[in-house]
Amino acid sequence: MKTVFRNFDNSYYDKVCEFLIELSKDDRIHINWNWARWEWMFFHPDFNRDLMDKIGLWYCNDELVGIATYDHYFGEAFFATKQGYGELKKEILEYVIAIFSNEKGLGIAVNDKDTHTLDLLLSNKFVKHDLTENILELTLENVSLDYITPVGITLKDMDIKHDLYKHQKLLWKAFDHEGPVPVDEITIRKQKTMLSATNLNSFLHIVAENEDGEYVAYCGLWYSQKTDYAYVEPVCTIPEYRQKGLGKAVVLEALERSCSLGAKKAYVISDNPFYKSLGFHQHSHYTFYWHNI
Repeated sequence: MKTVFRNFDNSYYDKVCEFLIELSKDDRIHINWNWARWEWMFFHPDFNRDLMDKIGLWYCNDELVGIATYDHYFGEAFFATKQGYGELKKEILEYVIAIFSNEKGLGIAVNDKDTHTLDLLLSNKFVKHDLTENILELTLENVSLDYITPVGITLKDMDIKHDLYKHQKLLWKAFDHEGPVPVDEITIRKQKTMLSATNLNSFLHIVAENEDGEYVAYCGLWYSQKTDYAYVEPVCTIPEYRQKGLGKAVVLEALERSCSLGAKKAYVISDNPFYKSLGFHQHSHYTFYWHNI
């Protein structure tokens, strides 16, 4: 079958989302790179947008059947084909190695059960790395989504239009950065871009606010009614409010809201015991394979 290669531009964004939604229906292999991970990456401040025309798309009769993309920047990549187009993988992998490698080489995370892709990587001189990704799953109807909110704390939708500075301060402190919170024009513009993600639903992005109006914890949740799952990314709490049950509260509130919209399950890339304490259980495991230049 004849395929046509196209370089990515913004006009293909929704097509890539649809491709990844279709791909994630086989959650045994590709749930780590679902549409929500793509969207989170694409609008993230660290995503190198200057390189995005290097994202490769393979079309057959105007249908997107294969993709190759980097993850934020060159050096890590993801590639996949729709079912029935597996013979394309060799060509796509050659493109991935040639385009997305950096001075340290190239890493690709593969589901441990995806023997076809593993064989392809090994035959192209990739070697197993100790870096991994772990996927946890929660079936929403099987767990209690009840929680207790600490005194003085209010849970609310994140105000994505008016609270850029509060959100920036939360992320800076919660991810343990040192020094003053950067609020320069470039940083705030990147923050605004992150919160303008195409399918971001503020109803599912929950913040815990203290009595002073400060954001002290946050859960981002991504859900499309074209799927049956929600995707958790990110979750964080500022240091002085940890160990108070706020992480649990914002996650369960977000999950309860996604359930009301139709989500049946949720996924998170993590092996943190925190998620297991909420009822998440092991779903799948991915190992990075590395190709040196």
